[in-house]
Amino acid sequence: MQLMQVFYRNDRAGSVDDITLDELIRPQRISHFYRPSEDRWIDIAVDIVRSSETQHEGPERRVSRRGEDEQEEEKPRGLFARLLRRRKELTPPKELTAVEWFQRGFVLVYNAGDDLGAIRAFAQAIRLDPTYQRAFLNRGMVYERIGNGQQAIDDYSRAIQLAPDNAKVYYARGLALRHLGRELEAIVDLKKAADLQYRPAIDVLRA
Repeated sequence: MQLMQVFYRNDRAGSVDDITLDELIRPQRISHFYRPSEDRWIDIAVDIVRSSETQHEGPERRVSRRGEDEQEEEKPRGLFARLLRRRKELTPPKELTAVEWFQRGFVLVYNAGDDLGAIRAFAQAIRLDPTYQRAFLNRGMVYERIGNGQQAIDDYSRAIQLAPDNAKVYYARGLALRHLGRELEAIVDLKKAADLQYRPAIDVLRA
């Protein structure tokens, strides 16, 4: 999976997966993203990413559209081809639910150590259920781990909007803010987590 470079509205830079990029473009939470296929930064205020409403395939539709510049693979013919088509008709692909995508992401990050795969799985869960607080929290934690503190803070903030009494999220956002040097904001979050009796936050404030 390829991560996309972005500039947030506060001029911080980071890298996100393609699904998260879609989330950031719609409400214009970023100002620019890098389009590798054109080797340039795209200003979303002047370059309409979704200019083709009828054939949109995501912000990076021009990066890796297979099939246009490649010869079509030789297709099975005859009885074998008919059997394959029949099998596909009888067994349509199963669409994963938001919970299943979340579970897949959890396994990828904590059992397989696949941060990028986990990010995309959590993003799929969020795409299917924009109120999935745990998906935002866990995606934020992984983004923080790979160095995108701004996206982590954004995800923690959205998790807090969905579950304003979750002490763990205030604690996580407080540490992320502290890591970015935003100490006053960090203290507010850590105190909130401590007020909610989250022991790690109490210990950090006492240190």
